Amino acid sequence: MYDQYKHLKLERSGRLLLVTMDNPPVNAAHFALHDELSHVFYDIERDSECDVAVLTGAGRTFSAGGDLPGMLAACNDSSIHAEMMRRAPHIVRSILAMSKPLIARVNGHAMGLGATLALLADVAIAAEGAKIADPHVNIGLSPGDGGALLWPLLIGYARARHYLLTGDVIMAGEAATMGLIHQAVPADQLDETVQRYADRLLALPRLALRATKSTLNLALRQQAEGLIDAHAGMEQQAMASRDHREAVLAMIDKRQPVFQGN
Repeated sequence: MYDQYKHLKLERSGRLLLVTMDNPPVNAAHFALHDELSHVFYDIERDSECDVAVLTGAGRTFSAGGDLPGMLAACNDSSIHAEMMRRAPHIVRSILAMSKPLIARVNGHAMGLGATLALLADVAIAAEGAKIADPHVNIGLSPGDGGALLWPLLIGYARARHYLLTGDVIMAGEAATMGLIHQAVPADQLDETVQRYADRLLALPRLALRATKSTLNLALRQQAEGLIDAHAGMEQQAMASRDHREAVLAMIDKRQPVFQGN
């Protein structure tokens, strides 16, 4: 049932499903991967052979967020902006609505949408060397993919305001200490730790596990329904700004951006 996915690899191990983002070199969320992420969790929910899913990234990175060439193309074609942001709420809705537990195996840096995906998971376990950040603001955007919803709920508004207004990076160990993610472990212990956690969930009564996850997410889903479309709309507005184009060009050219405030 997953043959249509080209940038997500899906592998079964019993009733555990491993979902791997695969867009070398850093699993940036270009349009095609973004599109697949907006569908795959609906499919996982319908998958009768899966009880627990693990989301991770190929190679040494979980996901480095947006794709610069794709962003530049979108700067020249507003319809790409619209299609991207039409899909963004579905990523949030589908993960929060999925009754099966989702574990984020954060094997490396999780930036922007990558961070949002890790935070949307029920349990995020990261390698200690992983960096986590939502630097939308640094590229002339707002966190319309769920970040503005999730960060304040996990670490409080005071901390969330700082990290979202500056785009500052958090190391995985510090993220675990402040409650942004569940746990940080040495990289060579990541696979064992994730597998052990998945096995623990798989050993529990299936219906009770799903009901518990769904119950925990009810309030969060209500908040998401009231906010996520507006958040996506605000990011889409920012995508049309000259400062966003300048930020993208500066990153491609490896120079400091010169923002004009429009």
